[in-house]
Amino acid sequence: MTSDNLLSTITTRNAMKTITSLPSIIAAVFLTGCATTSNQHDYSGKPPVDVDVAVTCSDTSAKFTGTILCDGQTRIISGVGSGAYHVTGHDIVCSFKKTDAGRGRISISATTSDQASGNSTTDQKFGGVRAEIMRTAKEQHDIFTTF
Repeated sequence: MTSDNLLSTITTRNAMKTITSLPSIIAAVFLTGCATTSNQHDYSGKPPVDVDVAVTCSDTSAKFTGTILCDGQTRIISGVGSGAYHVTGHDIVCSFKKTDAGRGRISISATTSDQASGNSTTDQKFGGVRAEIMRTAKEQHDIFTTF
């Protein structure tokens, strides 16, 4: 078999696999629909919430980095030991992680102007903590996790 014949055989086999997969793809599109949704949230009808966020490392010399995402705006943060931050918005995600391996725990806690929120702690080697606070007309939640 020459290289041209081999290439033709491989191409034909791949084309046949694609053609036999086509009905499955079309069926999946019909079942799930083609509509797209926007990532934008409707903030109308709900006032923004004030959030006080505290990041604390049990080893006061441990370094951390993180981000605070508030209504689509990102703030990049780095610090040592602990930090306190204030944000006002509807859709807030705070995420922090240790940059020093094995240097104790990292914790996040948040309090909001409309209710008590929560906290999260991890002692994993390069562990991280995350807080998500949502206040829209359709959604209200506080989620605290580790990663």
